[in-house]
Amino acid sequence: MKISNKLIVITLTAALFTTQLSKAQSESYGTWTSVGVEKDFGKWNVGAETELRTIYFARLIDRWSLGVNADYSVSKQLKIGIGYQYMKALDFKLDDDGYLIANYYTKNYFDRHRFNASATGKIKWNDFTFSLRERAQITIKENRIITSDGTVDDYNVNPAWVWRNKGQISYNIPKCKITPAFSVETFFDLNNPDGNTFNNFRYLLSFDYKLNKRNTIELYGVLNSALNSEDSYGKYILGISYNYSF
Repeated sequence: MKISNKLIVITLTAALFTTQLSKAQSESYGTWTSVGVEKDFGKWNVGAETELRTIYFARLIDRWSLGVNADYSVSKQLKIGIGYQYMKALDFKLDDDGYLIANYYTKNYFDRHRFNASATGKIKWNDFTFSLRERAQITIKENRIITSDGTVDDYNVNPAWVWRNKGQISYNIPKCKITPAFSVETFFDLNNPDGNTFNNFRYLLSFDYKLNKRNTIELYGVLNSALNSEDSYGKYILGISYNYSF
């Protein structure tokens, strides 16, 4: 397979960011890496994806997951879907001020199960595509919070219900295999005993590169803006994903 100059530029750019961010010693910085496959069956699209997330840039694994999903195209402008995700998430400790400290010593990982149902609408205008995704999500957590004095607290919300809203705009550059996109996603608690409210805003800038009809690589940067805490855990993310369609 012939490697294009554009792919070389993307790879070198990713390597440069990796070199710079690897110097970060804070839990604020992390990476997301994923590989996915999907196949169309008429109006149905079925897929699977595995993802690895780290903090302290790439020094500590934060979460590994394996998910499956199925989407149904109601029309060209609307699709609905369901999904399931199994996760191994890192146990952690809190310091005296309530800030998160990654647990380097025990590195305990616990199971989580996440289910979701979503509806996505999109419209095209010239070379722009606008989309809005509404998703209801439930996460069952099997791990517990270990505080700085060694005591154990159960999560006060388990299972956790969250409503996610994601708006995205992408631009199809004429005669170019690279498609840039920008999205904003909100996370709203649905069963928080302390009061239902927005707990996070996520901003994502991405660049899709279509190698060919079946293979796509995406490079992206994420800014997570948590609203219900003062810590910066996983705030700045550099990500790469690969998807194969057949």
